[in-house]
Formats: sequence, structure tokens, C-alpha cells
Amino acid sequence: MKSIYSELLELAEGGREGVLVTVVKKEGSGPAVSGTKMIVHPDGNISGTVGGGSIEVLAIKKALEIMISHENATETYRMDEPGSGTNTGMLCGGTATLFFEYFAPKKHVYIFGAGHIGAALVYHLSKLNFHITVIDDREDVLGELRGADEKIHAAFEKALEDREVARDSYFIIATYQHAFDGAVLNRIYSMDWKPKYVGMVSSRKKKQTLLRELKKAVPQADTANCYIPVGLDIGGTLPHEIALSIVAEMQAVANSKKARHLREDT
Repeated sequence: MKSIYSELLELAEGGREGVLVTVVKKEGSGPAVSGTKMIVHPDGNISGTVGGGSIEVLAIKKALEIMISHENATETYRMDEPGSGTNTGMLCGGTATLFFEYFAPKKHVYIFGAGHIGAALVYHLSKLNFHITVIDDREDVLGELRGADEKIHAAFEKALEDREVARDSYFIIATYQHAFDGAVLNRIYSMDWKPKYVGMVSSRKKKQTLLRELKKAVPQADTANCYIPVGLDIGGTLPHEIALSIVAEMQAVANSKKARHLREDT
């Protein structure tokens, strides 16, 4: 059985979503003890305890609300006669103040292509809250790549075949052949992956051809979240300059910010 601290480490490293509830202050009588901790998971299950009883039930409810708001909070629970704080219905005679801390899971990004741009993307994305998977059919190129959480040596059009792909993931297509780019694009939109963002390193001329082929292969494809050419219009042609443009666009999409996207140029 994992200790609560092992699970807390997973939360801190972005391995999963959850809320850490800590008793930060205790006055008078009651089951909660200052310093005790409880982790609330998205399904409502818990690890640890803040004392049990109705105070714990209320704390779980509050934690689930925080998983929606993503905002940390402090709440005081009353275990005595009417007064300030949330009434627990308990008559122990004390109060307990709980701190709720939200931990977000890492966002998943799948990069198709481990070449110069792919490697530059890994370098920059590894500094952010992303779980990075890189796919390439060149074993030697993958072997030289550093910083990715996972490397998959497979044919581009068959990659992720036997894997569970996280919903709302980010996909970046930067392979070394036009045919591979199109195959990956079609595959992403033919699956039930519901991507948050799909970006492709491409020329504007190539964009029209690829989107036309996509509509033939996957008529129901909703390309509102497709960014071709990928990146923000910040200039630069070197791999790291292009990578910065792409990462900036991903952040703009993630945070619902307005920006000038290269795909907007005709």
C-alpha cells in the first residue's frame, strides 16, 4: 500500500490530479488533529484522513469543488454551537481550519518527429507542465534525443496503436516527409482522441493540400483546433526559434489567450 507521501509526490510531479487537504489549525475538542493530511482523488476516493465524520464528508465535497475551480482555499469548520465557520453538525466543542491545495496533472503532448525541431520542442516543453512523448521511425535519431518522458520507435502512421491516449492532449507533427505528415494528421482526426491542439510544421501551400486530403479521409473532422502552419507570428527560422513560436502558441491555446497565429495568414 502506498503511503500518503508517495501519493503526494505523484501529485507534485504532475502524475495525477488531486487535492491535498491539511489541518492547519485546531482549537478545542474534535477529531481533526493539526498537521494531519488527506488526499482527495477525482472520483471522491481518499487517502489519509482529517478526522472522519461529517467534517471529512464536507472536506471531500469542498475538494471536489476545487477540482473544478482549480483555486486553493482555506475553510474553517465549526464543531460547537453556532458561530463563525462552516457548521459540521458535530458537538465536540472545537473548530478546525483546513487548507485545500489543488494539484493539476501534467498536460500530455505527442511530438511526431525527433529531428531538430522536435528536439528543440522537447528542450523547451520539459521546463513546463507537460508529459512529453516523442514518436519517430528512426531509431538512431530517437537514441540521441534527451529530455522526453517517453520515446516510441514506430512507424508514424501506426504509432500509439496499442496505447491509451489522454483526452485534451496536444499533438505536434514535425516529421521528415510530407506523406508521413498527412498520415499522422488523418490518424489523429480519425481516432476518438479529442485533441486540445494539433499543430503541424508546414508551408501554407502544403496546408491546403493536407486539409483537402483530411476532409476526404475524415469528412467529420473538426479542424477548429488545427494549427497549420503551427506557431505564433514572432519571426525566426532556426529550430529553437520555431520551437519557441510553437510553445508560445500552445500556452496561448491552453490559457485561452488571443495571439497572432501563423495559420491566420493567407
